[in-house]
Amino acid sequence: MPVRDDVGVDHGHRISYQALKRGTEVFSSDGQRLGVVQRVVVDAKAHIFNELVIDTKLGPGGLKVVDARDVEDIHERAVVLKLAAVEVEALPKP
Repeated sequence: MPVRDDVGVDHGHRISYQALKRGTEVFSSDGQRLGVVQRVVVDAKAHIFNELVIDTKLGPGGLKVVDARDVEDIHERAVVLKLAAVEVEALPKP
């Protein structure tokens, strides 16, 4: 069943990190659109999702690294983080 956020936006079905596509929108825990997925970083030997690299703005300087433990849900059309928008600003760059 598709999942809707607090304002009724349909994020689609929950999916595995393996099906997550570059360009998928990323939202904070407080519902703000933060940017898009740039790439998924995995430990291929252990088949473990380690982190996401997200692009928070157009142009250079917008890449941020999100640890897997800070990801609340992964959907077809959105990734929802456990972090508020202000916390994402402090995330490291790749």
